[in-house]
Amino acid sequence: MSSPLRGPDRLSWLMLGTLALIWGSSFILMKRGLWAEGRPVLSPGQVASARLAIAWAVLSPAVLRHWPMLRTHWRPLLLAGVLGNGIPALLFATAQTRIDSALSGMLNSLTPLFTLVIGLLLFGTPARLAQLAGVLLGLIGAVGLVVFDPGAGPADWSLYALLPVAGTMCYGASANVVKHRLYMLPAMATAALALTFVGPIGIAGCVLTGLPGTLAADPAAWPALGFVALLAVLSSALSLVLWNALLKRTSAVQASAVTYLMPVVAIGWGLLDGERLGLLQVLMIAIVLGGVYLVSTADRS
Repeated sequence: MSSPLRGPDRLSWLMLGTLALIWGSSFILMKRGLWAEGRPVLSPGQVASARLAIAWAVLSPAVLRHWPMLRTHWRPLLLAGVLGNGIPALLFATAQTRIDSALSGMLNSLTPLFTLVIGLLLFGTPARLAQLAGVLLGLIGAVGLVVFDPGAGPADWSLYALLPVAGTMCYGASANVVKHRLYMLPAMATAALALTFVGPIGIAGCVLTGLPGTLAADPAAWPALGFVALLAVLSSALSLVLWNALLKRTSAVQASAVTYLMPVVAIGWGLLDGERLGLLQVLMIAIVLGGVYLVSTADRS
């Protein structure tokens, strides 16, 4: 059973804009955590682990408050934690060792398309012909983004560009789980309890990946960790609460339309950081967003 659907109101649009700004900035924060002075500083495993551990620590007071809900809803919360936080954190961090932050943000715009497909296949969400056409259009654009790169080697570039696509699949699955299985929980409870399943893994990961040793040996690692902390607090803690609240106000597909603005923010940060943007990439992201438009407008009708 799922919650009643409501269209976006002014508060929902404000939440969408805030999420787009936060999530669109997450890719440059990830880049700053991975690189400093043109060299790698933290590994993808260290970035992902620290991100999960810090986000869990930030929301730990809410974990204690809402702990009794965990016994009843632990299965969907586990899925939301692993698919919405754990796996994507590692996938996106690994991808950005070889692709630009702007491209990572552009590929993230596939989230509403996978939200629709997974909802249709696994949750019985109805879909219109226009939405299916939007999915096809978006996938064509995504293939173009993976194939047409202005600067890197095509084989390695294409391989690593697939990781954010896999991450958006995870986000789409998580959005449906939250919408259809966790709609009765407060947004704060959903975010905090979902992180409970991956936060301890993040702490263990910090140790296993040698993060303390890296911090002791490399002075540049501390500022990098600071950017990861910002990433954790904004993109993995605060934004999760906003996202879950938004999912309760509107449909999962409509909420995923935050990806309209997110690539614009990510591209802006990338250009300011000296990244290149080819005309073919602009065309491909326009095709992806055209698909997202078809999916979301058909969902509102």
